[in-house]
Amino acid sequence: MKFLSLKLGGRACALLLVSSAMAGGSPPPDLLEAPVVVAAPPRSTPFDLSDPDRIKAGKQRFHSTCAEFCHGHAPPLFIGRTDLPPKYAFDMISNGGGSATPMPPWGSVFTHDEIWELVAYLKYLGTQKL
Repeated sequence: MKFLSLKLGGRACALLLVSSAMAGGSPPPDLLEAPVVVAAPPRSTPFDLSDPDRIKAGKQRFHSTCAEFCHGHAPPLFIGRTDLPPKYAFDMISNGGGSATPMPPWGSVFTHDEIWELVAYLKYLGTQKL
């Protein structure tokens, strides 16, 4: 609020401080953003991540969305990668990379099971060699 740094008299500053304190420091409702509702992920995987059918479903989804838009088709970046904890992969796919990476959140696009199928495919790729 740089405009407030203009020369305000002591009374104006005091009035501003008191009114802010009485309002709880909250901005007016019209300035608030709509809340983003994201369902909490399950605490554990809903199925065996080594299930071939789930890996196949994850592979199809990866190549039709993830590889198509960002990661590329071959070779997938995850081949041989064993340092990817399933929960971390789930959270990264669901919530995106935040400011750390340009990875967008997919939690509102895919169901939890679909995200876990992607994780199953990534874990499978971790067992493969180039």
